[in-house]
Amino acid sequence: MRVCLYLEAAEMVAKSGFRTAFEQQRRALRSAGIEVTDDPARDDYDLLHLHFFGPKSLFYLKRAQHLGVKVIAHAHSIGAHDFEDSFTLVNSISGLYEKYLYYFYESSDAVMTCSQYACEQLRAQGISKPIFVISNAVDRQRFKFNPEKRQHYRELLQLQRFTVFSAGNVIPRKGILDFLEVARRLPELDFVWFGHLWPKFMTFYPDMHNALEAKPPNVKMPGFVSDTPAAFSAGDLCFLPSFRENQPMVLLEALSLGRPLVVREIPEYHGWLEDGVNARLGSSVEEFISQIRQLAETPREWQRLSWAAEELAKASSLPVVGRRLKELYTLVLEEVAPAHQSV
Repeated sequence: MRVCLYLEAAEMVAKSGFRTAFEQQRRALRSAGIEVTDDPARDDYDLLHLHFFGPKSLFYLKRAQHLGVKVIAHAHSIGAHDFEDSFTLVNSISGLYEKYLYYFYESSDAVMTCSQYACEQLRAQGISKPIFVISNAVDRQRFKFNPEKRQHYRELLQLQRFTVFSAGNVIPRKGILDFLEVARRLPELDFVWFGHLWPKFMTFYPDMHNALEAKPPNVKMPGFVSDTPAAFSAGDLCFLPSFRENQPMVLLEALSLGRPLVVREIPEYHGWLEDGVNARLGSSVEEFISQIRQLAETPREWQRLSWAAEELAKASSLPVVGRRLKELYTLVLEEVAPAHQSV
């Protein structure tokens, strides 16, 4: 079996979860013994797996189907739900964006997404093609806690205390305002947000930029970092107060490193993250403050959630996801895919 994984505009999304998920999936497929190419212009692959939905991706989708090649559309986005409150003016075109996504996904032979919630939302939008739910993959050998790298990054960022971190594009949807407010009210802790800060004209949200300019002194924002295992190891707890997600790579990577999670309680995490079992889920600044403070002051509880985090990460390891992808591709190639299935 030879599969083409294609990520249109790879450089444009180089600092996003799209690129990370794409790279990790390629590693997962190779761990399962599947030959992978990333050149959709070739005509010697059995299946095309598209990680983006731009005009080039649509062109190669139509070309593949003309050649009799099966196509899977990877639903990183499910429409307005995860499109709004990101970049300037996107809210005004979210309806058109969702209609285009519907056309793109419905044109494929099957759709893959990484959460049950996303699957249900796509089905509610009228997608009739088979939808498969498979977790994103995390390279557990790469995302393995390293005390030396931790020390290096803590010195680099001048971190002296219990450190709360997050990562992602600096946009309102990610919960940056709540992150800053929690940091302001926990001055005894250090906070770090790793992620690209776009020019103001691209993310024109005055409230967000005012808050960033007045961020408390215990918050550091070093921007995008390439050595994420080392950078995340410098932190003690991952806090992502995002309002809308699918399955963020930062959470999988933090889990693999044994960093406990504090996240907003949103339906996307149902069936994956359980409050008090493998993460802490909250719905307000006050709850986040209480949860973070307890984990910072209770080493035994921090350690319990650290162990639970690593255990949960095992289900998204490269070999596990690679096997599931191989099962998915086999089903699609043999045209026995049901209307919906979790592989």
